[in-house]
Amino acid sequence: MTVQETPLHPDAGSALRDRLAQMHTRVSGRLKLGLLAKFTRYGLRRDLAVPITNPSAKIPIAVRPLQQDTDLGPLFFFNGPRDPAEKLEVAWRRAFVDKGARGGFVAVDQRSGTPCFVQWLFGSQDNDFIKRLGGFPVLAPQEALLENAYTPPSYRGFGIMSAAMALIAERATEVGARYVQTFVDQHNIPSLKGCQRAGFHPQLLHHRTRLGFGLITRDRFDTLPDGDPRRTVKF
Repeated sequence: MTVQETPLHPDAGSALRDRLAQMHTRVSGRLKLGLLAKFTRYGLRRDLAVPITNPSAKIPIAVRPLQQDTDLGPLFFFNGPRDPAEKLEVAWRRAFVDKGARGGFVAVDQRSGTPCFVQWLFGSQDNDFIKRLGGFPVLAPQEALLENAYTPPSYRGFGIMSAAMALIAERATEVGARYVQTFVDQHNIPSLKGCQRAGFHPQLLHHRTRLGFGLITRDRFDTLPDGDPRRTVKF
C-alpha cells in the first residue's frame, strides 16, 4: 500500500503551482454553491463522564498532536490523479490550517509511522477563532469542539476514523471539558456511523443557508428535545 504521496519539502515552483491549484479548486467549490444553498448538519455530543468501549481500527494506530511541518504533506497531498470532490476536501482543510487552526491531532499507522487521520480539538479558550470560522455555536467552559476530520484515501476502510476520534475526544479533559461536540452533514451516513461508534449521539440540528456563492451565511441551531427519536437514531 502506497501512503507517501508527496515529498515533504517541494521546490518553490512546485509549492506555487500547488497553491494556485488549491485556490482554483476553492473558487470552483464556491461557484457550485450558486446564489442559494441550504444544508443541515447533525450536532453530535459525547459525555466523557459516560464510559464507552472504544472502537478498534483494523490496523494498529496511535494518537499524538499534529506536527504541521512534517504531517501536512502526507495527509493533504493535492496534485495528482484525484477526483474534484477529493481535491476540494483537501483544499478546504489546507485553507483551514492557513487560517491559524491549532489543536490538531493525528492518528499514526504504527507499522510505518505515517499519519493516517487528522482532526482538530478546540476548547472554550478558542471561541474567538471559532467565531471567525462561523458555523459553530460558542463553547461553554465545559464544552469542546472536534472538527475537520480527514482520512487520506489510501487509509479509508480500516475503521480509523471512529477509533481515532474516540481517543482524540478524551484529550478534551486536558482543557477542562466534559462534553465534546462535532458536526456532520445529515446525508453523510458513513461519518455519522463512525461518530456513533466513537460515543457521539445527536443533540441538535444546524441549519445553514449560504447566499451569493457562499459569501453570506446564516446559521440556526435547534436543540433536539428530550424524547425526540432523532436523539437515539441508529445511522
